[in-house]
Amino acid sequence: MTTGSAATTCLTIDTCAGAMSVAAGRGGVVLARVFLADARAAAEKLAPAARDVLAAAGLAADAIDLIAVTRGPGTFTGVRIGLGFARGLALASGAALLGVTSLELLAAGAVATSGAGAADRDVMAVIDARRGEVYVQRVDAEGRAGIAEALTPEAAAASLIARPALAVGAGAALLAPLLPADLAARLIRPDLPHGHGQPDAADLVALADAHGRRHGRPDPGALPPSPLYLRAPDALPPAPSGIETPS
Repeated sequence: MTTGSAATTCLTIDTCAGAMSVAAGRGGVVLARVFLADARAAAEKLAPAARDVLAAAGLAADAIDLIAVTRGPGTFTGVRIGLGFARGLALASGAALLGVTSLELLAAGAVATSGAGAADRDVMAVIDARRGEVYVQRVDAEGRAGIAEALTPEAAAASLIARPALAVGAGAALLAPLLPADLAARLIRPDLPHGHGQPDAADLVALADAHGRRHGRPDPGALPPSPLYLRAPDALPPAPSGIETPS
């Protein structure tokens, strides 16, 4: 880890879930951002979005000290696009790389935009994983993140009953029908953060800065962040048919 008193200049990226976002910041303050509610065609849109954000922030690519990127969970394609772009840009610019989970980012954004609603309490970030599951991760009031898991909505709701926390993110709506009405009214906030319940790279600027103050800036030569998938892909290669084809 590298440390220093100079404020870190960072580019932050999220393409893991349904949205795509890029932001630039310095010392935890957002200088420019792009948020697209629809992450389809992210492979084509990400590089232009990063270029536009850097231009709006008045930064050249080689001025970036740190690239922070979500590493999952989310869609397989989205996770790969964000990590691949971040790695390539880090190699070209010499910036260090930091990976955080999309759920940590969701929780951080919810705390930042909720006022007193999520302050001084545990937060459970929830993303709809499809196929009858949700991705969940708890973050306590001190910002310490628990283990990211793929659970059934029933199991996630049972966890909320056993250990109450503010459930945030668009996926939290799946838990509401499984809770007593009074508990759901107090704990379920699918609108957090920002009214849309999606991770936003703008919130990663402050999260990356806080990480740097706690742990120092990652070394530029360190291993890149690894993807976090939590389960096997939906599409699998076809099983061998047993029929030989001519060579």
